[in-house]
Amino acid sequence: MRIEANGEFGWLFRLIAVGVAIAGVAYALTGPRAPPTPSSAAVFGCYVAPASPAILLDAAGMHVRQEGFRTIPFHLERLKTGIALAADAPIRADRTAEGYRFGMNESGMGWFMPFYHIENGRMYGVFEERLLDGFQMLASDGINLNYEPTDAARCA
Repeated sequence: MRIEANGEFGWLFRLIAVGVAIAGVAYALTGPRAPPTPSSAAVFGCYVAPASPAILLDAAGMHVRQEGFRTIPFHLERLKTGIALAADAPIRADRTAEGYRFGMNESGMGWFMPFYHIENGRMYGVFEERLLDGFQMLASDGINLNYEPTDAARCA
């Protein structure tokens, strides 16, 4: 059954359609905006995880404190699950007898390492810049390496 927009109430149907269109455009123009992604400088410093090489984040990039490992550019990204450290190269962490050793994949894209916050014994993604603290790296054996900030001397 089709409703005709003519007759006694035709003007009302047209007015409702125009009102809905105007409301949709107004919401699109003035609706909530996602907060900007934090600057990489917010996470500069030294980070350590058990049985893994330390990682230094600075303006030059990500420095894995392992002999022969090149500096990798990085940036922060805002994802649905929180803010993540995005290494701009396909890095990996492999378990060895001495602990974890970093390597580079032959192909692929960068690697996302989410920042986390522990509250009441539970781990949550971080959405606020002031809470950026430690980040996780998923190793090739499925173990999360929890990198925590530490004294800069550990990365010297």
